[in-house]
Amino acid sequence: MKPKVIPILFVCVICATLSVGFEAGKTAFTTHYETALLEEPQPLAKSVATLPFAASVNITALQGHWAQVSSTNGSGWIYLGNLAGTKPFENNSVAGLQTSASATTASVAARPLDNVTAQYDDQEGLGKAADDVKWLESQSDAISNSIVVDYLKANKKGEYQ
Repeated sequence: MKPKVIPILFVCVICATLSVGFEAGKTAFTTHYETALLEEPQPLAKSVATLPFAASVNITALQGHWAQVSSTNGSGWIYLGNLAGTKPFENNSVAGLQTSASATTASVAARPLDNVTAQYDDQEGLGKAADDVKWLESQSDAISNSIVVDYLKANKKGEYQ
């Protein structure tokens, strides 16, 4: 019986973490290089606008793991996992990156290269990394949205918790 309690507790903690600090009438900030502002609170809903990294939004309502927001780019829905209660570090240069490779997140690693990083890449002959990214993009293009949604639903991930 004990093994069943731990996963349930873990899921409850994750769910609670998403909504902590978010309230209607408060300000939040986007945490991705580009954040889609969606027409409705669903993962594959039509995008009405795209918000840049660290964009300020006003939360007008909460629904499950979604926030209805208004911004200078319009109004719509954003998944709470794409928002922060405090303004994230805005400088996307190497100065803002964590120094330990093991501490680097996928979202930080996927950000576009700034001039300093691009120069380092050229000096060290790291052009193969660009080829790896192109291959990875071609692989991901082969996966349809319906496959992703089916996986998320079946495994109760992301917006389908």
